[in-house]
Amino acid sequence: MAAIRDGQCRLVRRLNSRPAWRQVITSTRPMACRGFSSTAPPHSTVGGVRVSKLFTALLALGIGATGLGLYEFYTSFTLWPEQVRGDLRAGIKARNQGDLSLSERYITRAFQTALSLPYQTFAPYPYLKLSGLASLLSEVASDRHSREALQIAWELGAGPSEQHSPLPDAEKTPSAVVEGAPGWSYYILCKEERLRRVALAYKLGQMASERDLDEEEKWLIWAVEEVLRLSGLGMTNANSDTNIKAQDNTGSSALEDLELPSWMSKADLGAPLEALGALYAKKGRIEYAMPLYLQAISLLLPPKENNVSIEDRCRAAQLMNNLSELIMRRPPTPEVRAQAEAWARQALGIIERAQAQPKSSQWFGWGQPADDGREVCEQALGVVLFNLGSLREMSSDLDGAKKLFEKSAEQCSKMGIREGVVEAQEALRRVEKMKKVG
Repeated sequence: MAAIRDGQCRLVRRLNSRPAWRQVITSTRPMACRGFSSTAPPHSTVGGVRVSKLFTALLALGIGATGLGLYEFYTSFTLWPEQVRGDLRAGIKARNQGDLSLSERYITRAFQTALSLPYQTFAPYPYLKLSGLASLLSEVASDRHSREALQIAWELGAGPSEQHSPLPDAEKTPSAVVEGAPGWSYYILCKEERLRRVALAYKLGQMASERDLDEEEKWLIWAVEEVLRLSGLGMTNANSDTNIKAQDNTGSSALEDLELPSWMSKADLGAPLEALGALYAKKGRIEYAMPLYLQAISLLLPPKENNVSIEDRCRAAQLMNNLSELIMRRPPTPEVRAQAEAWARQALGIIERAQAQPKSSQWFGWGQPADDGREVCEQALGVVLFNLGSLREMSSDLDGAKKLFEKSAEQCSKMGIREGVVEAQEALRRVEKMKKVG
């Protein structure tokens, strides 16, 4: 029994290395080629010298799109003060050319210059710009410098009402750096800027995950509390027994009925919830992890909403599978197994319905299929099948377990989840041995 649960835990940890939530960056650039069809007639050629009208048009549009991209690239720098514009441009150019060391030097200088300027210099939305610089620096700098830049940006957003960090005093950013930034201690963030600060805390929590789980917990608790305040739901103490029980009883329904503001997405709210739940699962604090997973699931799949995207359904299925694995960490009574299997089968049903839907395509059916998020389902499927096989094995349904393990091995092989293939094959050998003994 312990071997079965260990296999489940290893597979779920492998799945959780790819978070259910992802931020989607959309381009504001118009689709230049929207009017073209793959059926456009080619122009006649003489000796292979002349190209088709379609190719010529596409080539011209490609050059035009490139020119537009370069124009946007350079004119976007006019949004920045002249004092940082040159270093920022040089840093981005070096990053795009793969010279991260040079990029770090330029962007570090731009960030340091920005810290020396009054916040009014960056209006409007000065905090979005400053935190954007810190985020850009974190992409090219070492872990230590990345963490310092993000933490400085996070602390600068505290304003007059919040002068504390979730970190111990010894680990805080040197006060001279923050206090020396002109005027930031009096600046009050707008809601969009507060949401950016949540993203910084979420990122800092991720960076702490391999180094200090307690530090990760503090960052994620702050992120969850703040994002719930922004969404309209209060959360006084995410780590208290009373509050966790309240979430278990009422938090799920509160989230599923919540109408998010236009500037907040489900990913903004759900990512910190899921990350904190995963952390508590890692630390074995199941009583804290389960309510957070339930809240995230209810956010993705509101019972009263029918028009849910495939991507959100697949994310919910992944979290349901994680919830099933959490339940099985309890003593495996028949009631516990039934509850765990119910969640796993619900996840499987969602995945199968998502897979059955026809895939949409780009360019009116021509070209590569559009990414509608169902890859999350493909990643989760092998693990869901394995968990169901384990539950069938615990219930002595060896034939059912064998079929599920075989499907799991096939799916994990298809998706390149090597650990899943190994675990499923080991489970198959165990089931075959039990069948011979029985």
